[in-house]
Amino acid sequence: MELDYSLTTPEERVAYVKNLLGSHPLNDSKTLKILADYILFTHDRNQTKKERVEKYPILTPNREFTIDKRQVSYEGLVDKLENGEDGIYNLIRVDKGQILDPKDPITEEDIDTIPGLKECMDVIVSLKNQLTTASKYQRKQLNQAIIDT
Repeated sequence: MELDYSLTTPEERVAYVKNLLGSHPLNDSKTLKILADYILFTHDRNQTKKERVEKYPILTPNREFTIDKRQVSYEGLVDKLENGEDGIYNLIRVDKGQILDPKDPITEEDIDTIPGLKECMDVIVSLKNQLTTASKYQRKQLNQAIIDT
């Protein structure tokens, strides 16, 4: 069965499907679903090309991850600050894109006292040294290994 996709209005397509079913009746549910989609999913002539394209979701996984980093509870933030509530006013900046993700630098003392940290740092340095001579595909794998480590 071939459908006529040159018909652009639902009324024309309904008449075409009625004529098609009148000539040979169908009881197959899969074919009936195809015919229903054929009738329902027609585009309006007045639509622009942008409106016909399926709209992209506003919240993508990356955007949700960034939003989660920016959303910090008030109580959790006050507990982390030395000055308490007064420390919050020190955090207010003109840059609204600032991500409030606490990043504590690793000190030499941490490397000496925390077991396994020195080995991890050595692995990261080794991987970074390999990046200079790696091919494009290997660089991607090495960057992912650095992030995982």
